[in-house]
Amino acid sequence: MNFEQLFTQGNKLICSLQGLNVAYLGISMGIFEALHRSGGSLSLESLQEKTGVDPEYLKRFCLAAYAFGFIERKDSLYFLSSLGSLFVEEQTKSKTLPLVFQSVFYPLITTQISKFSKAGGHIHAFPPFEDPEVFPYMWTMMEYKFSSLFQQEILPRLSFIEEIERQGGIVVDVGCGNGWLLRRLLSQFEKLRGIGIDSNQEGIAQAQAASSSFKERVQFVAADFFEYPLPQEVSLFTFSRVLHHLWSERSKLVQKLKSYLKPHLRVLVWEPIWPADIEQLREENMKSVAFQNLHENVEGNFLLEEKEIKTFLEECGLTVQQFMLENGIDSIFVGSKD
Repeated sequence: MNFEQLFTQGNKLICSLQGLNVAYLGISMGIFEALHRSGGSLSLESLQEKTGVDPEYLKRFCLAAYAFGFIERKDSLYFLSSLGSLFVEEQTKSKTLPLVFQSVFYPLITTQISKFSKAGGHIHAFPPFEDPEVFPYMWTMMEYKFSSLFQQEILPRLSFIEEIERQGGIVVDVGCGNGWLLRRLLSQFEKLRGIGIDSNQEGIAQAQAASSSFKERVQFVAADFFEYPLPQEVSLFTFSRVLHHLWSERSKLVQKLKSYLKPHLRVLVWEPIWPADIEQLREENMKSVAFQNLHENVEGNFLLEEKEIKTFLEECGLTVQQFMLENGIDSIFVGSKD
């Protein structure tokens, strides 16, 4: 890429980023949802009444959203365009919302990298930034970004869950966030039971609020996984993109899992894989892995190589099977005790 190409592409990317930021505001301020629910068009006054947004900010937002094609304007009334509707309609928002949220999250994470880059240090928390306005959307982003991948590529290959359900086993989701993975398992397997554990109160609160239909079969707790007592009926531990967060306590984790070893126990690990050959980072799909490994240092983490995960599961006394997802980035490891 030469200078002119870089300059031209950079300007296009900035304009796209601005558009995604406007879309984020439309979501976070409730404006897109208010227009969607109205089923028609609203005046600025009606929109202000429904959203509580300051009138001047609302007016300027609507002009910006109009400029980027998210809303239309006719006779001083505003309504969602077909483009804007993509952010609120159920069949499309699982793809569009991750784009919007990441456009806001990554600059916040980047400022944290800059902040710690001279003196070092880490924030041992997730997400690795402090912004009460943005923070609640982190879990939503994770859910929309990864849930379809789980249901389409991973779950069909986990036939053993049917046996866990028949035997009355329990799934423990470690670092469950807002509980999306466990909620999807319980919605598909009607007799399955689960426990979701996370140290983050916000994520657990969201999980509890979203799981009312499963309340007899699931428990979401804000706790330290190493300290929380679990029932011996645990048949499956899931670590969904979480293991690298626990790697600094690897020996404790091995001992914890070994204490639940029994015939047919399984441990599922889903991780983005750090390549053994650094040259692979130049491949298009691996650039996001390189950026993630960079910002993981803010939390004191790093991405793991395939052999490290396999060795970890073997140290737990498990036989390991593995398959790579179609994105060429994520890999699934299933450790089992025969």
